[in-house]
Amino acid sequence: MPSLDLESQLVCRTQAPINGDIHARMAIAAGDVRLTAFAIAGGAVTFDSTLDPDVTFVFHSAETALAILSGTDDPIAAFLDGRFRSDGHLPLAFVLLGLFRPGADITPPP
Repeated sequence: MPSLDLESQLVCRTQAPINGDIHARMAIAAGDVRLTAFAIAGGAVTFDSTLDPDVTFVFHSAETALAILSGTDDPIAAFLDGRFRSDGHLPLAFVLLGLFRPGADITPPP
């Protein structure tokens, strides 16, 4: 199921050294369906489908979400191409997109 793969990618990306000290609440949706929601704080991720997000990324499909959030597709290019949109705090959305860029070091800290 895509959501399980999606959640494992989100955990890897948010625990990686590239995240700095990001504190944010984020939701991922495909069309009108919320796939997951989570909070990032101090490199840890907590999934909570009821939270009120700072940013929501809305993708055309769960497969598109997984491709972009796993780093196999460039999130900035996808955003500019209209393959997904961001609702909420736009400057924070672009910071969060940096977590998902292709080639990012997603090795968790020791």
